[in-house]
Amino acid sequence: MTHKIFPTTLLFLFLFSFSKAQNCDPWIIQAYKQLYQRNPSADECNIKNYNNGSWNNYNELVGYIKTYKSKKPASMPALTGDPWIFQIYKQLYNRQPNAWELNIKNYNNGSWRNYDELKKYISEFQNSLSKQNLQIKTGPWNNNNVLVGFFINGKQVAVNVVSAGGGNVVSAGGANVVSAGGGNVVSAGGANVVAAGGGNIVVNTSMAGVNFGGRYSVQSAGTTVVATSGSGALIIK
Repeated sequence: MTHKIFPTTLLFLFLFSFSKAQNCDPWIIQAYKQLYQRNPSADECNIKNYNNGSWNNYNELVGYIKTYKSKKPASMPALTGDPWIFQIYKQLYNRQPNAWELNIKNYNNGSWRNYDELKKYISEFQNSLSKQNLQIKTGPWNNNNVLVGFFINGKQVAVNVVSAGGGNVVSAGGANVVSAGGGNVVSAGGANVVAAGGGNIVVNTSMAGVNFGGRYSVQSAGTTVVATSGSGALIIK
């Protein structure tokens, strides 16, 4: 059966489309084309995003749009690493490993002979962290890296930045993270910043970092040794 579209229907469709196109402030459209060479999305057209819908001129609006976009949380980069680690986390915990868990140094300092031995070290690693009440949180960071926060008994004790591929340490400790430059951060006063989307991972210049070592490392003042698996440990200082 053939359906005819009458002139009144065409007029309604045109007016509906025209009305939708007019919902976005022309200056917002112009600013997005100027800044990002594209039209804004429906969400970006909401004037409340920009100083609650109040600006005095076009240049002021452009500044508010830049601020809005800088605060938008980045998405977590795709993680890559040893396929056995991915397989074992799926088998044991029915989930994907986080960026820190992909670092092979967590498992007997990166040494195992076969799949079953790695599986044993991963289980030992998770049980050890649980017994010591150490929790690891991750969030997106700049340059396709991942921010990692380390919490003992619910209190953050350290922060690192690691690569999305293999979880290798890019910078350890708040001072190194800050000096390396932090994309996607929101100022929280002074030297403190909070990673957007990172589960309230705080970064400041006094925050400790985490490196790998042996479980029998000397635990000096200001240093915490957290046994992981096999002969390995996390050194927080």
